[in-house]
Order: sequence, then structure tokens, then C-alpha cells
Amino acid sequence: MAVFPSLHMSTILLVEDEVLLREGVQEILEVHGFKVIGAADGVEALEWLDQTPVSLIITDLVMPNMNGVAFVEKVREKHPHLPIVVASGSPGVVMTRLGIESIHIPGATASIMKPFKTSELIALVEQCLGASPSSAPEDTSLPSCGQ
Repeated sequence: MAVFPSLHMSTILLVEDEVLLREGVQEILEVHGFKVIGAADGVEALEWLDQTPVSLIITDLVMPNMNGVAFVEKVREKHPHLPIVVASGSPGVVMTRLGIESIHIPGATASIMKPFKTSELIALVEQCLGASPSSAPEDTSLPSCGQ
């Protein structure tokens, strides 16, 4: 596992309504040295953003109270450059339900399909937080973080 010490001081806002999934992903990120704030939906996440600076957001698309599309739009109003990773499973169902063409929605920096491997998630997080290209994984099948 590559170690990026400066990245591991980063705070990640994890927005996921499924408690077990949120806790599992939070544990993975914390084991890899990140500070994680968990939120159950977009409304709660926006409240956290008003109080706490974060380096990265990872959000689900289908959530109660405010879906991921609306959440990303709201975040972009105040934080135009904050990296946002959209994570979702069952893309066809999700896209139909939300009326979108892809899980890589406007305003999102990157996307990742659930279920994902720990290595895929960590590589994408490190990419989005600015890992140098020479130290980033060589796996080109990973979703780009636009960098």
C-alpha cells in the first residue's frame, strides 16, 4: 500500500444512508489514515459542510431527504472546487429513478460503482486529494478524478 502522509491529514465527508455501508466505508478510510465524518443524507451533510472544512466528499446518489444529484448541485454553489466522488450501485435503476444518463453527474469530480474494492476506493480518494501522478496506481481501469 502506498502511503501519502500529507493526504492522510485530510477530512472526508461520507454521505450514505445505509448505516452498515457507511460504517464499513468509514472504517476502511480511517484504517488508511483519513479522518471521516459520516452523514445519512444530503441535508445532514450540508449542515456538516457549514461547520467543518473537508478535503473530499464521497456521496451516494439515492438517499432520503435530498438525493445525490441535488446534494452535488448545492455543494457546488458554495464549494466549486471541492472534489466530489459519487458512489452508486444498480446504475440503470438509479439513472432511471433520478432521470440522469450516467452516475457521473454534472458537478461530480469522479464516480465509482458499488460494490467496489478497498484498493479501488483508496486509489480514487488519493487521486482526488492530489496524489502525484508518479505515486498514483498505474491501474487505468480506475475512474479518473479529473487530474
